[in-house]
Amino acid sequence: MNYSFKIINSSAGSGKTFKLAIEFISKLLVTEDDNHFKSMLALTFTNKASAEMKDRILLYLLDLKEQRNDLIKELVLKKTSLDELYVVKRSAKILEKILYNYSNFNVITIDSFTNNIISSIDESNHNEDSLVELDSDIYIDLAIDELISEIDGNEELKNLLIEFAKFKITVNKSWDITYDLKDFSVFIDKESNKDQIEYFKKMDNNLLSKLRKQILDFKIKKRHEIISLFDRTLNMIYENGLVDSDFRGGYFPKYLKSQLNDDKFIINESIEKSLIGKSNLYNKTLEKNKIERIESIRKNLINKYFEIKQLVLEIYKINSTLNYLPSFSIISKLEEKIQKIQDENGIRLISKFNKQLNLLIQQNDTPYIYEKLGSRFTDFYIDEFQDTSELQWNNLIPLISNSIHSESHDGLKGSLLIVGDPKQSIYRWRGGKFNQFINLIYGQTNPFHFKPDIEKIDSNFRSSREIINFNSDFFTYLSNHLELDIYDSDDLNFNQESYKKEVGHVSITSCESEIFYSKIENEILDILDRGYEPNDIAILVRFNKHAKDLIENINSSKFNLISSEVLQITSSKKIQFLISILKLSKSKNDYSERKRVIDFLFKHNYFGNNYENLNKCFHINLSRTDIIDFFKNISNQKFDFKYFTSLNILDAVKYCIDNFHININDAYLYAFIDNIFEFIESHDDSISSYIEYWEKKSDSIHLNIPEHRDSIVISTIHKAKGLEFPFVIVPIYNDRINDNRNADPIWLYEPFKSFDSLKWTLVPKSQNLIHMGDNAKEIYESSELNIKLDTINLLYVAFSRAESELSVISKKDNLNNNSLSSIIHDFLEYKKETEEYKIGQKTIKKNEQNKIEFSNTKNKKINIISALKNLSQAEYISELLSKVFAKDKSSKVYIFFPNPDLIKLVKLFDNELNIELCNSTHLFNTKILDYDHALFPNMNEGLFPFIKLNDSSISDSEKKKFESLSQNEQEKKISDIFYNIIDKAKQVHLLYDSSINSFGSGEESRFIKQIKILSSGTTFNNSKVIQKNIIISEDEEVKIVRDDLISKKIESILTEGVSASSLSLFIKNPYLFYEKKILGIDNKDESKYLNYMDQGTLIHRVIEKLYKPFIGKNLDVSDINFMKNQLLNESLNTFIELYSKEPTGKNLIFIEVVKEYIENTLNFELDQIKNQNARIKIISLEKKLEYNLKIKNQNIKLKGIIDRIDRFNDGFRIIDYKSGNVNLGVLDIKNIDKVKVDHKYSYLLQLLFYKYLFGMNDKNIQIKEIGICSLKKRNLPFQFIKNQAILSVEEIQMIISDIIIDIMQTDEFIDSGNPL
Repeated sequence: MNYSFKIINSSAGSGKTFKLAIEFISKLLVTEDDNHFKSMLALTFTNKASAEMKDRILLYLLDLKEQRNDLIKELVLKKTSLDELYVVKRSAKILEKILYNYSNFNVITIDSFTNNIISSIDESNHNEDSLVELDSDIYIDLAIDELISEIDGNEELKNLLIEFAKFKITVNKSWDITYDLKDFSVFIDKESNKDQIEYFKKMDNNLLSKLRKQILDFKIKKRHEIISLFDRTLNMIYENGLVDSDFRGGYFPKYLKSQLNDDKFIINESIEKSLIGKSNLYNKTLEKNKIERIESIRKNLINKYFEIKQLVLEIYKINSTLNYLPSFSIISKLEEKIQKIQDENGIRLISKFNKQLNLLIQQNDTPYIYEKLGSRFTDFYIDEFQDTSELQWNNLIPLISNSIHSESHDGLKGSLLIVGDPKQSIYRWRGGKFNQFINLIYGQTNPFHFKPDIEKIDSNFRSSREIINFNSDFFTYLSNHLELDIYDSDDLNFNQESYKKEVGHVSITSCESEIFYSKIENEILDILDRGYEPNDIAILVRFNKHAKDLIENINSSKFNLISSEVLQITSSKKIQFLISILKLSKSKNDYSERKRVIDFLFKHNYFGNNYENLNKCFHINLSRTDIIDFFKNISNQKFDFKYFTSLNILDAVKYCIDNFHININDAYLYAFIDNIFEFIESHDDSISSYIEYWEKKSDSIHLNIPEHRDSIVISTIHKAKGLEFPFVIVPIYNDRINDNRNADPIWLYEPFKSFDSLKWTLVPKSQNLIHMGDNAKEIYESSELNIKLDTINLLYVAFSRAESELSVISKKDNLNNNSLSSIIHDFLEYKKETEEYKIGQKTIKKNEQNKIEFSNTKNKKINIISALKNLSQAEYISELLSKVFAKDKSSKVYIFFPNPDLIKLVKLFDNELNIELCNSTHLFNTKILDYDHALFPNMNEGLFPFIKLNDSSISDSEKKKFESLSQNEQEKKISDIFYNIIDKAKQVHLLYDSSINSFGSGEESRFIKQIKILSSGTTFNNSKVIQKNIIISEDEEVKIVRDDLISKKIESILTEGVSASSLSLFIKNPYLFYEKKILGIDNKDESKYLNYMDQGTLIHRVIEKLYKPFIGKNLDVSDINFMKNQLLNESLNTFIELYSKEPTGKNLIFIEVVKEYIENTLNFELDQIKNQNARIKIISLEKKLEYNLKIKNQNIKLKGIIDRIDRFNDGFRIIDYKSGNVNLGVLDIKNIDKVKVDHKYSYLLQLLFYKYLFGMNDKNIQIKEIGICSLKKRNLPFQFIKNQAILSVEEIQMIISDIIIDIMQTDEFIDSGNPL
């Protein structure tokens, strides 16, 4: 026990929590001060870990007191060298001290501790009751929205964001900067970026603006250089009498040509290899004289290529810098907005904690911090140290150092114990640092004057010998395979000793995709057939998307799979129904939501036999009626819409449930109502406020997975850390180990020699960094090394969760050297196995005799109820009251509601109003009577004992009197009244929320612990767990069966006119065709900014207005310049004409984007007229055409609006404007066979449709070219279908006819899943 600084390096399954608890207790026992626990601080990573640690410490103290655990006793006696009788007495005393001074029992999460310090010493925090918010996304969105709204009156900000949007267009990205700002806001919150962010916050915006202009000029210069270099290199080839085909595959000349017409210059490593002789530059069959010519210029070609390569890298850096400079410029503005939103909403974002605390620690000395905290800690215990971030550790060092380098008032020196396992470091993305722990172990860094005692624990009490031996073998192989020498040391190797006698089993399988899912299913069925339960099995995956994939592809009637993906409450049809009704309170004419309401009611037989089928139900109820009449019609006059909209969100949901007879006994519905209840505690309770919140947060609202379940859980490996399961199945996919697509960008120091005032820039993580100098190469290689370490650690965490059996099932098709599946495949080869490797033996579960439990019903007094969230507690209260008052109306019942709003939830169930027969006054106002029943819901630590008096029934003077008491005095007052009530009550019911997802929740109140641990034999504790069974309904196929109404509507549609877009919609998703064309539902998103469709309309209208005066005229330079001069006015005027308002916020940015799009096209045509002598005559704009066609004896009208028909030199062209990205591959005539079945080729179908329509209307004009004008492409906006003339009008007619016949003959309109 005599240490100042100790590190325990404890591998998986070695009992880290057990070890920490023993160390904690031993320290308590050797100190003479009974209150020494108040000076001890144990920090954990999660709420669950802190709750488990507390329970372990209390349990082991009770074990020592009751002398009932020899192992605990022996360990403590050995560690403390104390007398056994002394340990027994002292344990009893300390146990009671902790339980009755529980607020000073400091076993908490590191985030909670950080929050406590900030709350105590941050004088800028004026709101003491700030709520801790885990999810910053919603507040970042608000900050960005506010920032963009400000551009109306801030010219500098407007110009900055406009230039940012324009730049994004130049690199072929979406102009919408909100996505970039959101990503950047999340990025700058990460601790690793702190120094760079501080640098840019101090930087003058004028300097950044000046830099941006200089870098833009620099880009233009470098672009000219590289284009010239491409030209000169091509000329060198041709001047030497060579042609493209002289080079193997023509690749090198093709590469040079492709770069000439592209803004995105790239390095081509295969070209480089061929030039330097690592692969063939030309075919072996090439004539000798041509080989000699290539060889004579090879050296020059190599030099030119390396010049190109350096310019490509320079432009890559330039583009990335220009992309991030606007974000650098508004860092301070963004942070100010976020801070303002935090203050206004009374919240504190957890993502800001560590940086905020770091600043406060720098500004205040340690004694002052301890003074403000109200306690000085002498002994520190840090669990899972490998997950502690660098900033968290730096924040703790001053506090720890002050304690362990000095003596406390009783002469004792402080101590620090760190426990963790570097091999389980898997939270690097959240700031956890692998090297931080390693450097402490090896003494490479040590912030203290003491050299740490190092203890390495290689024992494993969790897994069978076979699993341990396999893990040692596999991870030793893997670390060698990935050339990671770091794991070869004694401190980091994977060798462990098993303490389990039971035999175990490991199987490693590599299989084709076709049998991948059946292999997993068979493995599960084999375990179940051997007598084990579903909750004995866990399936661990790398990503959430894999959980979804498994659930979609494994369908067995013998077991259920659940995961957080499936447990999103948005997946519930009931919730979707209720949300649709709530949304209609705001968007009354949203027929999509009306349709969802009708669809749910019909499928749940609400209408009985009123309608023959769903389509008829839709047609009758989706007529254009007022929303009030709509609800009256579907509810048989019961649903009063006006009354509904006057209600708060909770009452509104209850009104819907009651009126539409929704069965509330549903886990998803419980989670939904609990979410509403939590929402209204910190927000206003209006329907509109909740809907606004729902639209941003709904995807992150999940059901809690119950502990006692009959389903198999699929969990991500990250979420499974710290858990253990008898059987673990790990499916391995073909994911890349180092997938850089979602990787954070990399900081480069002093990126440009020409701009020494710019110290930092960001570039995307890519292999380009390898070629950008030693510093960039080192950063890239370090990042790659970290990814390899993450991979090993992640697999180690997954494999070491298994107790008895581990099954790894991997895909083996599409193997590449950089995938997880290739690792498994290579391991099997190393073991000289082809598809499967097994060790150990499977076990059959022994039948256990049912245990008979006796309950002392005469003395039953206290019921302890564990529930998930609040609604389950409310239901329990309601059911109990119903039973009690049904038996005896005169029963005396007391209920104390720490949260008075819980009464609202009780009333959801309490139709008999039994709650009104109870005494539910505040604890301080109640009379102590001999109650028949005393109920205490919300018995969670942090809620009870309470520290604030929020009840309106308490007078102001009483509140002030209570708040003037010390914390101990407050708690004693509450304790005295509480124990008085339960001592006199015949039956006591203590309910608490056992969910641990929210900040600081999930722990039962200290009073429950006191009763469990210290209650006398006369009190019987009846513990009960309340949870709802989760019934996962299979997704039914969404479809509509054709009936006579649909047939008539289709006939009408085809007769009145069908467009190319209608045909494309049918191909894309027949159900959406039904919704949009047959039902006529065509809603637009309600937003203060233009949606995607509106943006396209605006662009088309502006182009039409600009070109219209020049129809029938050959355009000249003055015409183009005139249009350019009119562009801004026309854009603004057209916006106002279309939307009857001035553009503001993001719409102002889009106006400039419209201008940029169209100006690029005008400049391109100007160049064609000026430098290529092109003759361009506009024939028509927005030309409406129709043609009648007979198909299957029915007259079909084809109709369309052609954006532009012109004459270019001697040929006529049909052109369609596109503002989005266009993949040119979809315009390839080779894909003609796919246009009838694959919506990806809708542009090709549309252009052929227009060609046919025009040809049938004007047979005198031969269309030479059909194509698109891609407004986003700067250098070559016009793209035409090559060889389109090979398709005759008759062939196009056949294609169109086949699609229309398909529409005419379709019996079912099935939802393909493709969105509109």
